[in-house]
Amino acid sequence: MNRRIFLSSLLFSKPATAKSLQVAVLETFDLNGKSFGMLVHHADAASRQDFATWLQNNPKSTTRIRTRTGLQTQAVVFRVRMCFGRALIVLHEPLQIQERDRLLVEWKQNGS
Repeated sequence: MNRRIFLSSLLFSKPATAKSLQVAVLETFDLNGKSFGMLVHHADAASRQDFATWLQNNPKSTTRIRTRTGLQTQAVVFRVRMCFGRALIVLHEPLQIQERDRLLVEWKQNGS
């Protein structure tokens, strides 16, 4: 790759944009009152297909998880293959999360 192509790719490429989906917590995996992991699925019927498609395209993803109260942490999301539309979220830092809570899963997607 020459300098001209390299510089033009930097100038004309679109920046990464933040994308997000809301999920509902089905089960939490707690230790000492803090959740380290949770099993989730789509938050509502309207987002079911979007969440399923995202999971199929990103079976292992590093994301940011945000609670309704604004608490957030990095997490890894794993698609659970045996349960359609379900994901296992493993948090980098524990949070207080309960079953039936709604969370926002955020990730960066490169522009095209």
